[in-house]
Order: sequence, then structure tokens, then C-alpha cells
Amino acid sequence: MGKSWTGLRKELEEEFLCESLRGRVQYFLTHYHGAPDNYGRFCVRVDKNEYAMANPYAYYVKGYPNLEYLAKQELDIPEREWIDEDCLYDEKNKVIEDEVVNISINNGDFDIYNITDAIREYKELPIVKSIVSENPIVRMFAVMDRRIGKRTLKKLAKEVDTQPKWLQFFYKLRLDSENIYY
Repeated sequence: MGKSWTGLRKELEEEFLCESLRGRVQYFLTHYHGAPDNYGRFCVRVDKNEYAMANPYAYYVKGYPNLEYLAKQELDIPEREWIDEDCLYDEKNKVIEDEVVNISINNGDFDIYNITDAIREYKELPIVKSIVSENPIVRMFAVMDRRIGKRTLKKLAKEVDTQPKWLQFFYKLRLDSENIYY
């Protein structure tokens, strides 16, 4: 992403965040030095309460690796094998792993790298593509973006119930802040 977290947070909160949510929404990220891989956490704070929390352990605690394993068994996908510099069955394994990550994100269980990837995608895409992204984290940033106007918000109001449960909160937050009924 190229910027320090402080610079990126400032950009997200001051340049991209809609006027009606400024001062209410804050993005928080920290890394714990000494933790494995400098793991840390991310959350979106709304009125000083934490939402959309990225927890590096949620993926494991909630059994997603087991879901991966069962899906690979069911589809008869062999484990990766290294032969010299080549990795056999990598693509087949990656497809299942990516699908399980998508399931976890839709359930609201994500890691910091899911957040940083989503921020990168959100910043690179035009806002009209961000708001319809397959990635719900990208849509979270987009729905709170100042470039999403009231006409678009009125259309989005009809889609609130189709969003993942955790994301509905952010849609409702923005719609409420603009006095738009959903």
C-alpha cells in the first residue's frame, strides 16, 4: 500500500469517509511485537464500540481449516507435492482454500491480511466497482465512502438484507446517517 498505517488511516477517515460519519468512525490497527509473525488486530470503531474485528486466530478457532480438509477430501484433491521447483496440485488446493476464506469473510471472520488486501482493492477500484465488489470488506469501505451519493444509497437500501450479517450493520449505519429508510 506504500503508506504508513497512520497516513492510510488518515486518508480513509478524512478523504474517503462520508461527512455524516466523520468523527464517529475510526479505523484501528496494531501489531503485537513478539507475537508470531507480529500478529495484531484490526477493527472499525463506531461511536467508540468495536465492529468488524480482524482476529488472526478466528479462522482456526472456528474450524475453517477442518472445512478445507473435508472439502478437499470430498473432492478427492491430493495434498501439494514438491517436485524440484514445481508444486503439484497447488491450483486445486488454492481454489478450495480461497473458497473457504470467502466463507469465513462472509461470516465476519477475517485476518488482518484480508483487511489490507481489501483496502488495496478498494483504493484501486472506481467507487462504482467497489460498492459491488465480491469482497464484503471492500463493500464495507465503499458504503461509508463520500463518493456514494444518496441515489446510490437509496438503491442499496433495498439490498441491506442480502448482505452478510456483519456487513448489514455498516449499510444501516450509513443509511441512518443520511436519514434514508431501508
